[in-house]
Amino acid sequence: MSEALLSEIRQFTAMLERKEAEAVYTVPDADIHAVKKAKSLEKLLHEIFMQVSGSGGIQLGSIIRREFGIRGELMDRFEQWLPYSKEQFEDELHLAIDRADIRAGNQGVFFAGTPSKKEAAEALQLLKEIAHAAVICQFQTKRADPEQYVRILEKLLRFYALPNTYPEGNAVQYRNLISADRLLAMAGGDDRITDALKAYAKEWYQQSPYSFLESMEGYLSYDFVRHFLYALTDDQLERLRGDYVRHIEEEFARLKAKPNLHRARNLQTMLETVMSWPTSGV
Repeated sequence: MSEALLSEIRQFTAMLERKEAEAVYTVPDADIHAVKKAKSLEKLLHEIFMQVSGSGGIQLGSIIRREFGIRGELMDRFEQWLPYSKEQFEDELHLAIDRADIRAGNQGVFFAGTPSKKEAAEALQLLKEIAHAAVICQFQTKRADPEQYVRILEKLLRFYALPNTYPEGNAVQYRNLISADRLLAMAGGDDRITDALKAYAKEWYQQSPYSFLESMEGYLSYDFVRHFLYALTDDQLERLRGDYVRHIEEEFARLKAKPNLHRARNLQTMLETVMSWPTSGV
């Protein structure tokens, strides 16, 4: 009897799962209207900026839910939205982004210092362009061109470089932004998009005045170097390798004077890793 009941429950569950997978959801007019009437949109720009510059990829669902009061159940079924509803909602999002402004009292969210009118206007334009591209990547995932993702990265780097913006664009923040694993997450795991992002990041670094990827002081540990090999030329990598080898030689001299098995193993692993770094890109 229990076996028959279990079989019936399984069949019933499978039927509900099929129905759920086949369901199409229309976005209620009230939700469309919530986006249409939204004001004071600095928070929207800031949250999108923080999302796309972080390590979680371009996932705007929770931001949209919080900002416009969209029900969690509806956002959870985003991929099943009726195409017309999705297009209508996306259009309203773009219009909302166009309406966004940075009011004087809220400049501290985006600026560590006091910007000029020109810098504030440039920062606002960059934030809007980042948000527009992020919305396209979110709503047109299967059709979004790698250029949209590259555009986001380019605008992020330009925003960081402005004199008074926060983040202010120091070596640590640039390094975090162009890390290979972050770019992979930003691309949603798509190799084609990741390659395009890496190509742009390498071009940016090679044309920049920075050299923070070329000395061991620029890394918390040698383990982190692998995330940036793609951005280095062979000569730059050899300089970095030499930096680590000199450090290992110095540590080995100290180790021979005062032997320690654990430290010896760590030095061996470090040198093996440093020697394994490939040239001519990865």
